[in-house]
Amino acid sequence: MNQLIHLGPSGSTIEVLASATDTGGAASLYRWRLAASSRGPSPHFHTTFNETFVVEEGEIDYFDGATWRTLRPGQTAHAAAGHVHGLRKTREEPATLLMLLWPGVPREEYFAQLAGADEDDLARLHAAHDNHFVEELSAC
Repeated sequence: MNQLIHLGPSGSTIEVLASATDTGGAASLYRWRLAASSRGPSPHFHTTFNETFVVEEGEIDYFDGATWRTLRPGQTAHAAAGHVHGLRKTREEPATLLMLLWPGVPREEYFAQLAGADEDDLARLHAAHDNHFVEELSAC
């Protein structure tokens, strides 16, 4: 059975479909169900892994380092290690997306601790899990 991580009182969840342990470190695969009130992470990057996002339902806005664009069901976005990216959900309906990380990294602890973290905990949590947030860059 897949592990289900609750992201606080909003009703959003992360389902672990394949952990880094399951794949021998090759990849990690998660299903993120964003509740109506969920927002998504602001622009950031990771230094040790790549991410691909596939929208299953609803709409998600994706920041590619320069501009925001809307992703609809079946559409994908990719962020290589070191590439600034962000996700946001501005519509009221829920949305679901798959997140593929490679090489695989264990994000289960990070996701589980997000909901209860205060501002100091968040800074520590982000640093420990290779999340580097940046100011949103505007196109020149």
